[in-house]
Amino acid sequence: MQKLKFINSRGFEVEFMSQDPFIFWKIDGISLPPVEPVFTQSVGQSGYTLHSIVFDSRVVTLTGHVVDSYGDVKKMYAERQRLLNIISPSFGIGRLVYENDNGRWSIPAFCKDAAYAEKINSVQTLNISFECPSPFWQDYENTVVSLAYVEGGLKFPIVTPGFFGTLGYRAFVDNKGDVSAPMEIYIDGGAQNPMIKNVSTGEFIKVERKMNPYDKLYINTDPENLKVELIRNDGISETRENAYGYLSFDSSLFGLKPGMNELIFTSDDENKKVKIRLVFRLLYSGV
Repeated sequence: MQKLKFINSRGFEVEFMSQDPFIFWKIDGISLPPVEPVFTQSVGQSGYTLHSIVFDSRVVTLTGHVVDSYGDVKKMYAERQRLLNIISPSFGIGRLVYENDNGRWSIPAFCKDAAYAEKINSVQTLNISFECPSPFWQDYENTVVSLAYVEGGLKFPIVTPGFFGTLGYRAFVDNKGDVSAPMEIYIDGGAQNPMIKNVSTGEFIKVERKMNPYDKLYINTDPENLKVELIRNDGISETRENAYGYLSFDSSLFGLKPGMNELIFTSDDENKKVKIRLVFRLLYSGV
């Protein structure tokens, strides 16, 4: 079983599956995307010295059919026009959702090309190409993890030998994707100089400011949408303040590395009533 759905920026969607009016036939471009090696080559050097590998954007191409199972050609043409209206690139970037027997994933995309192929009576074959600026597939739904306050001897959410007797806010997140996954971090409640740290990598994010009991801190570590906001609440209204400049000079807006990530939260006042949530989608180079 395979399905492909496109959801445009206005929320309208079209899905190719195993029933009319839009029949899924085959798909290309869902495996590994093109890559570009970054390298140097000295005079006389055989081969080159590889520094990194950069993933390029991907193109997903669907071959499918627009069908009216009752043989009504006029209805087939109407469905074909509706399809083109929904996938029109004039609405900007939308979201492509691919599903098979193993799961469901999504990726930002826009229609690059839609070409008619053979038409037999009320069956129109067509090829649609979707350009994906980011090469990585995402989990279809968000994962939400809370950092719970750990009293001595108890662990959350994973009990691991070697951590007995620990104290403080802690969580373990297993990134089963292929690359680092950006996060949205929500910190709610009073804290003096709050810091969240990935013990597994040594990276941390520290905001050198005092949060009052009703204040909130929002951090987005996605390179395409970096954001650090302090949301002040005086009990009557909320005001949003750009807190990017409050980051310590050695902070890093890190993501979740592939594998296990041990995350902790600390503050100078050691407040035990802070609520911390991490929201993320794991990323995959192919599905």
